[in-house]
Amino acid sequence: MNLFKNKLTAAALASTMMLAACGDDSSSNASSDEPSKESGDLYLLSFMMETSQFFGLGALSDNQGKMVEDFNEAPNTGAVAYFDGSVYTLVADDGGNSTLSRYEVKDGKMAEKAAATAKFTGTNAIMMKFVDKKKMYVEEALGDAITAVDPKTLKTKKTIDLSSYIDEESGALTSVPGSAVIRDDKMFVSLNQFVDFDHAIAGPRASVAIIDVKSDKVDKVIYSDKVAAVGGMDDMNNTASFVDEKGDIYFYSNASYSFIEGYQEGWVRIKSGKTEFDKDWVFHMHDAAYDGKKSNNNSLMVGGTYIGNGKFFGFFGTFSDPNNWYNYEWQYVIVNIYKKTVEKIKGLSPTISWFAPSIHLDADGKSVLVGHADKKGGSIYRYEIESGKVTKEMDVTTGNAYYIVPLAD
Repeated sequence: MNLFKNKLTAAALASTMMLAACGDDSSSNASSDEPSKESGDLYLLSFMMETSQFFGLGALSDNQGKMVEDFNEAPNTGAVAYFDGSVYTLVADDGGNSTLSRYEVKDGKMAEKAAATAKFTGTNAIMMKFVDKKKMYVEEALGDAITAVDPKTLKTKKTIDLSSYIDEESGALTSVPGSAVIRDDKMFVSLNQFVDFDHAIAGPRASVAIIDVKSDKVDKVIYSDKVAAVGGMDDMNNTASFVDEKGDIYFYSNASYSFIEGYQEGWVRIKSGKTEFDKDWVFHMHDAAYDGKKSNNNSLMVGGTYIGNGKFFGFFGTFSDPNNWYNYEWQYVIVNIYKKTVEKIKGLSPTISWFAPSIHLDADGKSVLVGHADKKGGSIYRYEIESGKVTKEMDVTTGNAYYIVPLAD
C-alpha cells in the first residue's frame, strides 16, 4: 500500500508514542502469491499510527513492520471485529459521520474491497454488537439511537430511539449508548448520559437500558447511585461490562476518569435472572488493597477482558497528573471481582494509558493477548491465565498494537 509506505520514513519513530482508537475502510492487503496460513494461526490485527489505523490478517510470528505495509488503512476512531467469516470495521470521520464495512475472509485472506457498507451521518457510531448471523447492533453514541443491521448486507432492520431515556434529572444532554452485553435474549447497554461535551463528562449515576433483541424494543432503563455512569461511549471492545459463569452481569464505572469530585468509580452488578441492579453489592476499587497498601487512588480504565472465575484482566492507573496520559506509569492487573482485590501482573512493565483497549482474550480462553510499549519499544505479549506466565509474541516496530482479535466467533 503506497500511501502507508510513504508515511513510514517520516513517522516511524514518532509513531511508537502514538495511540488513539480504531477503525474501517481502505486499500489492499495480503498479496495473492503468499501461501495461505491456517486460520488458527491468524489474528485480525490493528496498528495505530498518527491519525490512521492499519488493519488486516496476520500471524504473531510474522515480521510486523513488513506485514503492516500491506494492511488496509482507516481513520483512528472506531472499531474492528471478526464475526462469521468476515472482518467488520466501524469508524467515524472528524465530522462524526461513520462507515460500517464488511470484508469477507477466505482461505486465510481478507478481501481487498468491502462486500458491503453502510453509512451513519453525524452520530459518531463506533461500537457494534453481534446478536447472531441475522442481526447486529450499531450504537450511535451521539445519535441517541441503536440500529439493528443485517450482518451480511448491512441493511438497516430497525432503529431503536433512545431520546426519551435521556436522564434529564441528572442534567444529561444525550443518552450516549456504550458498553453492552447480551443475556437471556436481552441486551443490557450502558447509557453514558453526557452532561458536558467539552470535557467528555458522563452522568453522575449508572444508567443501563434493557432491550429485547427479538422485538428491538426497550423494556426499561435502570439506575444506580452507587457509582457514576457505567460503561464507555468508546469502549469498542465492550470491555467495561461482562457476564460471568453464574449469569451475573457486571458493569464498571471509571467515574469520568475520576476527574469529577463526588463521582464514585467501581463495579455494580445485575444478578442472574434479574433486571435491576443488586442493591446490596458494589465494588469500589479505591477501597481495595493494591501494591502493599490497604487503599489507593487508582482507576481501572476502559479496557480489559473477563478471564473467568471472577477475574478481570485490566489496566490500572490514575489521571491525577495530566502528564500521566503520556507517561509509562499504567499497570496491568488482575481484578478479582468476587474477592474485591487488585493485583499487579508480574512480567509486564508499566506502559501508556492508551494501551488499555489492546487487551483481548484468545479463542481458547486460556490466555490473554496484550499490546504494550515502553521506552524500549513496542510488543505484543501473551499472558497464560493458569500459570501467570508472560511471553513476548511479536515486536511492534511500526505504530502501536491496538486490536489483536482471534479469528473465532
